Amino acid sequence: MSSEMPKFTVGPGPHWRTRSSITQMNMAYIVALAPVVLVGAIAHSFGDRAGEMKSAAGPLAGLIETLVQEMGVNTGILWLFGIFGIVALGMGVGILAEYICQVLMRQPYHATNGHGALIGMIMAILMPPTVPWWILIFGVIIAIFVGKQIFGGIGGYPMHPAIVGWLVLLLSWPNHIYPVDMDSIAAPHLAAIIATAAGGVTLMGLGYIKWQIPISVIAGVAVSYFIFQNDLSGNLADQFLVGHVALAAFFLATDSTSSPANKTAMVIYGLGLGFLIILIRAYGIWADAVPFAVLLMNVLNPLLDRIKPRIKRVVIQNG
Repeated sequence: MSSEMPKFTVGPGPHWRTRSSITQMNMAYIVALAPVVLVGAIAHSFGDRAGEMKSAAGPLAGLIETLVQEMGVNTGILWLFGIFGIVALGMGVGILAEYICQVLMRQPYHATNGHGALIGMIMAILMPPTVPWWILIFGVIIAIFVGKQIFGGIGGYPMHPAIVGWLVLLLSWPNHIYPVDMDSIAAPHLAAIIATAAGGVTLMGLGYIKWQIPISVIAGVAVSYFIFQNDLSGNLADQFLVGHVALAAFFLATDSTSSPANKTAMVIYGLGLGFLIILIRAYGIWADAVPFAVLLMNVLNPLLDRIKPRIKRVVIQNG
């Protein structure tokens, strides 16, 4: 047997021709989501509904608020850094949980590539600012272990890990995930949604995500609205401003492992996702249809990726 290293190795999909590494791609996603965290934290801490958020946190927060006011500190600043702490907790737990899983399951150590931090970040911004810390930690662990590492990590999981963790929390503690009159960190204000879309467009411009999926999701939502508008609340603009449509279109649906690799399949995948979001909103009982729509389209992804462009046959004539 030759002792030379193989010149060519093939691993599990996705296979993209790019000069960027997985680490660079994950870092680009994190940087693109950073303005969403900043705008969402400011909107929650100093916006019109900041008082409602403080009162929803319980008596302990009220006691802390009184003490802080006696010290002359603005409570909005306290909440601002508290939200930053929630996001930092999610990212840190994501890195640690991924490393522990890789050690226990004897997998290659890739915890430093930023993917665990990205999953933890997405999980955190999908939560309201009042989410208990232990619920967030539990959700990130479920996302990393059940949603990702049990399938072998990047390239192997069938569904977006953050969606898996999000749905477990939603079905287990819906009152904490969707408290009354409370939005998530990612969707408290129009500015946060604009920041999400701007980050996604930047990733498209840098070539980290393909335009077919986000544009198709947006088109699917728009077309489906006119089909089910009699059963929906709000106008067409409201369908994009409520929930996490922008986050799904640019950051959840475009995950390189759980989304199609072929362009035709990408378009069908995005249109189907947008259609399911509106369909579930029209006839479902949940406050946000995005996690269920993304999960269903992730499951269909292997079938959609069978749709490939036809190979053109070239006939070469002698003479």
